[in-house]
Amino acid sequence: MSDAPLAARDDTTAQSLRRRALIAIILVNFVSLAGFGLMFPVFAIYSRQIGASGIEIAGAVAAFSLGQFLSSPLWGRWSDRWGRRPVMIGGLAVGAFVYVLHIFALSPLTLLAARFVSGLATGSFSITFAVASDLSTRDNRTHVMGIVSAGFSLGFIFGPAIGGVTASLTGEDNAFALVCVVGALLGLVAALLTWWLMPETRPEAAPIASEPSAADKGPLLRRPGFAAAIGFALMVSIAFAQMEAILALFADDVLSLDPLGIGLLFGAMGLVTTVTQFTVTGPVAKHLGEAAMLALSLAIIAGGLVVLGFAHGLALAGIGLFLTSSGFALVNPAISGLVSMASPAHAQGTGLGVMQSANALGRVLGPLAAGPLYDLQGEAAPLFWGGALLAATLLAMPLATLPSGEAPA
Repeated sequence: MSDAPLAARDDTTAQSLRRRALIAIILVNFVSLAGFGLMFPVFAIYSRQIGASGIEIAGAVAAFSLGQFLSSPLWGRWSDRWGRRPVMIGGLAVGAFVYVLHIFALSPLTLLAARFVSGLATGSFSITFAVASDLSTRDNRTHVMGIVSAGFSLGFIFGPAIGGVTASLTGEDNAFALVCVVGALLGLVAALLTWWLMPETRPEAAPIASEPSAADKGPLLRRPGFAAAIGFALMVSIAFAQMEAILALFADDVLSLDPLGIGLLFGAMGLVTTVTQFTVTGPVAKHLGEAAMLALSLAIIAGGLVVLGFAHGLALAGIGLFLTSSGFALVNPAISGLVSMASPAHAQGTGLGVMQSANALGRVLGPLAAGPLYDLQGEAAPLFWGGALLAATLLAMPLATLPSGEAPA
């Protein structure tokens, strides 16, 4: 696949390459989250085998998101400078290598280090949103962002299942190593598919001569709506991460579900999110606009978390999780669209990388808050506090300057 940008191709060829690029980034997002999720069935067990305490296990989980928080803006900036395609392929290849390194993590400290480095490498998936921006127009950008986000949802569904099946193929002593090998192979396959399918999408006008200076970074945060959109991303990530962190415990303690039931619960959430992103995101964005779509999604997620918090049976919990998953399917494309509109054309990778960094920070802070709330205030406390956080964010939206110049009704 040539590295010549899409703008240099004729219309027919460019349309074909855009479709191939879209397929490529959906696959990359699927691999990114599936590779993260396939460790779920074996990570805690292996951690115990090498003598990790509960705090050390939680620290290793948080280290992954911390690595993403630090690296996502860098990957985005590198893609603005050197191109989306080579940087994405490089990130996938590095991520595959890091999966192999996990096999040699034989102490809690080395496992934490491996997860941190894995998070640094996985931060490269933020480039996929810059590619989505390159492939779209102002009118269909949020719809394309929703399609790209569906790759994450598919990974959310199939990642733990792939990990569980892989672990079942061998004994407990070798399960973690085999899962790591499968994760590495997934990364290599994604790198090869990206090399084969994906053209260079970065606009020719993007600056490549030098690294952006500190002065160049400042104006991005001061652009109308950029800081507000990043703040929205952080608040949503904290609230949703609180729910994710305690959902398995909540399902066990309150809903009395067994491991199979908990797995099916997560899978159903991923399915709802995926279907919503493929079918609903585009029409909602077209009719409401990104700002109103964000307001709607915040209200839906907040309501879903509160309904889930009041649930003592599967029926009401199902309604709460359906609302939460549907709202989450809308909120990420809405925020991605706002961030993209607030970022200059030559810094799409940087701007969307900062957004993914905010998401990663939320995945660090959310679980840190959820654990004490669950233990000290009860099983539903993280859900109620998450709903309250999103309700406060919704009420604060009219005070924010949004990229489109709109304000939610």
